[in-house]
This record gives sequence, structure tokens and C-alpha cells, in this order.
Amino acid sequence: MMPQTFFRVTLETQDGRRVLHAPAEREAALMAESVMRRYEGETLRVGFSIDCADREASHRIAFYLTDLALELALA
Repeated sequence: MMPQTFFRVTLETQDGRRVLHAPAEREAALMAESVMRRYEGETLRVGFSIDCADREASHRIAFYLTDLALELALA
């Protein structure tokens, strides 16, 4: 049986810290996106960190959220 990787995304917003847990990379990214969309126009002020055992997956999520923040800030 293959060990399962769990993902934790921590977002720092003007309203406080949100910690999201997900069993899959895609689910973690989509949950974080949902929170970030609440701050459209101010997403560059949202900080985030990703914790998981899969370094490449954490980089993919970070790149995705960075692109999303830029897109929403310019919207």
C-alpha cells in the first residue's frame, strides 16, 4: 500500500489565518482558490504557504496560487 500524501495550505488574509487540509493536490489548490476569490482585487495581500511531503506538488500549488493572485488582482 502506497503512503498517502496530505496537503496543508495556510492562507494569511486581512480576516486572519485559514488552514486548509486536503488529501489530494487538486483539492488543496481548489480549496485555496475558493478562499482567495473572496479577496478579488486584494489577493496580492493574501499570503500563503503549502506543506506536504511531495515537494514538486507544493511548488505546483504555489505557482498556481501565485498566478491566480495576479489574475484576480488585475481583474
